[in-house]
Amino acid sequence: MSMTDKSYSIRTRMLWRSALLLLSIFLILSLGVWHYARQSANYSYDRLLNSASLSIMEGLHVYGKQVDLDLPYAAFEMMQLANEDKVFYQALGTKGELITGYPDMPLPTKINQESGIRFYNAHYLSEDVRVVIRHKRLSEPAVSGWVTVVLAQTLRARHEMMNDILYRSFAVLFGIMAFVMVVLWVAINRALEPLNLISKSLASHSLVSAEPVKATPIQEVSPLVRAINDYQAQLLSNLAVMKRFIADASHQIRTAQSATQAQLDIASQSQNLTDLPEHLRKIRKEHERLTRLTNQLLTHAMVVHRGDTAVTELMDIEGVIKQLLTECVRDNAHRMIDFSYQCEQALPLFMGDSISLREAVRNLLDNAVYYGPEQNQIEICLQTDSSSIDIIIDDAGSGIPIALREKALERFQRLENGLSGSGLGLSIVTSVVEAHGGDFFLEDSPLGGLRARMHLPKEGVLC
Repeated sequence: MSMTDKSYSIRTRMLWRSALLLLSIFLILSLGVWHYARQSANYSYDRLLNSASLSIMEGLHVYGKQVDLDLPYAAFEMMQLANEDKVFYQALGTKGELITGYPDMPLPTKINQESGIRFYNAHYLSEDVRVVIRHKRLSEPAVSGWVTVVLAQTLRARHEMMNDILYRSFAVLFGIMAFVMVVLWVAINRALEPLNLISKSLASHSLVSAEPVKATPIQEVSPLVRAINDYQAQLLSNLAVMKRFIADASHQIRTAQSATQAQLDIASQSQNLTDLPEHLRKIRKEHERLTRLTNQLLTHAMVVHRGDTAVTELMDIEGVIKQLLTECVRDNAHRMIDFSYQCEQALPLFMGDSISLREAVRNLLDNAVYYGPEQNQIEICLQTDSSSIDIIIDDAGSGIPIALREKALERFQRLENGLSGSGLGLSIVTSVVEAHGGDFFLEDSPLGGLRARMHLPKEGVLC
């Protein structure tokens, strides 16, 4: 998510989505309720029509050679259960002649007398009606054949019954939905309460406090608490390193500045002009030392920062080393130093931080020049195999005793070699190599001096 995205509330979003889900369920249930209400109304009043038509059919009798209808009172008693509805009826004889009732009752296009009974919807006298048609076979000696009773009823009572079922059902559904929304509101607030507690804890939590945020038993929130505690631990670790580095750096810079100031005071108070060149030489030397220290402090800070942020890219190590070697030869052209370069096979592309690796190799070359003899020999060798890439720098200096090599890798540690330095060069290299997951070794050189070997693992190699 980008920082420009509009903020939103998890609580509100969960409630809205829950409401949409409940609305979908409500619509589906409403369709089911509507279908049930219609079926129930039809079923109830169809049974009423069926009973009334059966009662009328029982009133058909044969008198002589004619069929007559003795319309039973019970049939109309049944129909009075829907007192707002109109009722229409028709009785037909064996030849289709009208016995009694309405002559133009709506009949189906095809009449199957053997089916016994049939229900259908029709429109009669500007009213929507529900019609039942019933057939009965007479087998009297004088009259034989099928007689028919047609009974129709308007739909007002059906609609009232259906609407009553719908309204009651919708009221129950609305009540259930409202109750579910209240339960969801309470449940969402309870579910988000741990986040509120974490927010309050962080608001009262000091940035420099080493006390972690209290763990929570809620499984979904535990990763967030762990991430916050891990971030806090990393922040405190970086802060401690920064404080220690600033304290050491300020001490080193003050020492170098004090030495420079002392040489300036001596030169300004000297009465002998013949000693002035010597004082200027010492001042220049202290200035060079201060400049080197400042550059290495800035380099160390940059290397630590890039190591924390893990800035990587595809890089050509051989190209970087050749460029550095060219610059080093150019800067030390006035010295009696023999530079050489060796790479027996083509190197694959390497996924790493080109700037940090460049500074690490530059510090190794500067150390080889600075601490080496006047007639020095510096050799750079690149080696690779299936598991690693090694950057090796040999010199013909006095080297470092084995007992002091581990100490030499620490920050601001100077060895008793008669030369003043910042004590940061090898520390920078160590930080860079560790950031790339490798190892840094100080070994004996075949040239008689010191061998510095940067071992970068195969995880950083892309074929």
